[in-house]
Amino acid sequence: MRPGYELAGVGLILLGLAVGVLTASQVTQAPVTVDTAAELVRDQLARWGYGDLVPKEVMEFTNHFYVLVVEKSTGKGAMEVLVERDGFVHPEPGPNMMWNTKYGHMGSWKGLPWGTSPVSRDRARELAQEFLARTYPGTTADEGTEFYGYFTFDVLRDGRRGSVKRRGLSHQAATSLGASIPSTYRTPA
Repeated sequence: MRPGYELAGVGLILLGLAVGVLTASQVTQAPVTVDTAAELVRDQLARWGYGDLVPKEVMEFTNHFYVLVVEKSTGKGAMEVLVERDGFVHPEPGPNMMWNTKYGHMGSWKGLPWGTSPVSRDRARELAQEFLARTYPGTTADEGTEFYGYFTFDVLRDGRRGSVKRRGLSHQAATSLGASIPSTYRTPA
């Protein structure tokens, strides 16, 4: 089991994914800001034993902070982490946990070696854009971030991120067709 994914209770089925109650990280009494969210993630990554990982970007939403974590040595996306308003740090559910072949709790899922992506970033973006054109006309996918086993694209409206409720879109890289999953619970702050 990967660090940060320890189960402390019974799993629930949510949107077809098995989700468990995660072991608590440091919870703070002070209000969490963008800066403290980044610091809490750095502390949690150290506790999980990930010395090569650092927060690259922190986005504030109404009910939590989203943190993009990258490898210092490669600059490649490593994981996506959420920081709740009370300071609780945990891996973002969904593609981050299920499709991440290096840091996700599925490990090297489908036997794909780390870094192997049968779908290129350009093809994944093209598929994401097709999904957006059908589902959310007037939106576009940004250049995206490559993770081990998937890509995540921010959804843009009028060239701006965070201007639509469905801010994120992830595309699986394990198959030639892949699958696109919108992050529907993120609401810009």
